[in-house]
Amino acid sequence: MRFDTLRLDHIGIRVTDLATAEAFYAKLGFLRDPEEYAPEAKACGLVHPTGLRIHLIYNGEPAEVGNVLLDAPIKRPGYTHAAFIVESMDELVAWLAREEIEITEGPVTMGHGRRSVCFIRDPDRNVLEFNEILAQRH
Repeated sequence: MRFDTLRLDHIGIRVTDLATAEAFYAKLGFLRDPEEYAPEAKACGLVHPTGLRIHLIYNGEPAEVGNVLLDAPIKRPGYTHAAFIVESMDELVAWLAREEIEITEGPVTMGHGRRSVCFIRDPDRNVLEFNEILAQRH
């Protein structure tokens, strides 16, 4: 098996309330794909105009405090965040302010100057990272 054409199909994000999560992700441009809605599996696929897909898995129980992977003192294995590329960090920061979405970290420069990064959280405290690529490396 060769993985020369490996691509990402979707990111699964566990949430507690489908309507709340769907409204939040709609602000980011993700809309429900009727072909990917599976209530029996508690899964709802959303698609972005760029083709990027996420699946909201809406069977989560609220955590007592924050995000169980990132905010708890004991760090457990698991996916901690999805990272998206944006054209302009300045435009993103201004948009987040208008939408009253809190930036939890950043913007900061990371990757030895390769990218400007900021982090937000969805209503269930799942972390989303946004990157403006500053310099391409090969």
